[in-house]
Amino acid sequence: MKPGARIAAVIELYDGWTHTRDDADRVISGYFGTRRYIGGGDRREIGERFYDLIRHQARLGWWLVETGYEHQDGRARMIAALVLKDGRSLDDIADMFNGDQFCPDPLHPAEKHLINKLSGQALDHDAQPGAVKTELPKWLYAELLKLHHEHLPAEMAAYNQPAKLDLRVNTLRGSVDSAIRSLEKDGIKGIERTPYAPNGLRLPLGLNMLVAAAYKDGLIEIQDEASQICVKLVDAQPGMKILDLCAGGGGKTLGMAADMRGRGRILACDTHGNRLDNARKRAKRAGAGDCIQLRSIADERDSWLRNKSGFFDRVLLDVPCSGLGTLRRNPALRWRIGQRDIRALTLQQSKILKAGAARVTKGGRLIYATCSILPEENERLIETFMRDRKDFRAVPISEIWPDAPASVPVPGGKDKPWLRLSPNMHGTDGFFVAVFERTAKGNKG
Repeated sequence: MKPGARIAAVIELYDGWTHTRDDADRVISGYFGTRRYIGGGDRREIGERFYDLIRHQARLGWWLVETGYEHQDGRARMIAALVLKDGRSLDDIADMFNGDQFCPDPLHPAEKHLINKLSGQALDHDAQPGAVKTELPKWLYAELLKLHHEHLPAEMAAYNQPAKLDLRVNTLRGSVDSAIRSLEKDGIKGIERTPYAPNGLRLPLGLNMLVAAAYKDGLIEIQDEASQICVKLVDAQPGMKILDLCAGGGGKTLGMAADMRGRGRILACDTHGNRLDNARKRAKRAGAGDCIQLRSIADERDSWLRNKSGFFDRVLLDVPCSGLGTLRRNPALRWRIGQRDIRALTLQQSKILKAGAARVTKGGRLIYATCSILPEENERLIETFMRDRKDFRAVPISEIWPDAPASVPVPGGKDKPWLRLSPNMHGTDGFFVAVFERTAKGNKG
């Protein structure tokens, strides 16, 4: 494709995304799905530019207002990005906006004036408000400022960078070294070990793991290091009975099965049967099917669950959440979720936490996890749980993971009963994990 044609595709994608409630991933998947003629290299550049417009949405919008430009559509933002981010000149941009087949229409006088005004400027400017600089809606900026204070710009800068590709080596199929050898045999370079998760590998962006022999053989699974650390804190042991109440696609279920060496029983539940269908396929490929039972449930009050009161050694609650910890991969989330959504989610999370707690046997553990960065979904919720549930004690991270690498920074200290992970501090997605141990029998929930 010509450079101008790729730019036109980005503009079309961005305008399509702004006029739908669909996820950005779904928008781009649908776009390419109907345009099979677009090659892999072109798709990659179009996708990167599309996500860059979303990652820089607030700052690009600020500049358009600052220059007095009247439009905020994809064309205007693309022009602004070409000047502010890429340093393109008027002549460069005019070469792409030339009206040729599949290219954008020629620049009109107001656009040329915009380019001249933006020329020599950078994307960042001292006059930009804090919410604009950090690429956050005002309400979300205010919430996160309370948590991170002066460190918020550095935190959000890390969230605004694309994530690398993390893999978990499935020890039911082989070792970390054997996985590395297999990937290298497939011509994959730049493989690193993850700094904290013992069976994790980190690869460069843009690789298709689905065609790798290690993936087809069940030796590797795609899983961010934060999720692998969460599984580590479950501390699953051979012979245990474990409930994964919000199993989704089964990534953490498979990690626990590997830690149990395939011996024991994991009941993986979800309210979406199609997710469990995917988990079933993954479990078969991973060689973990014998110890995993998958079950679709109506909700946390499902009658089948009520009959499992006080039954499990471990209950993992990777609850539905805002997903804001995945901004590196899903930058559009910040613009699509609001305070009303958070209130609805925290109500649901509280119900799931209560239901999960009732399923834990005496001496067993309850693990609460989210891929959210909001205290409302994390610390505030579990502080309420600790106040109300005297039959549980909070378990310090250091008690579960005494051999954690010395370099792992744990906000609040390792004596805290929770771990908050972030790309700025740990190089992972944003993630939260809290662990509790049941010290006495309680009422059914």
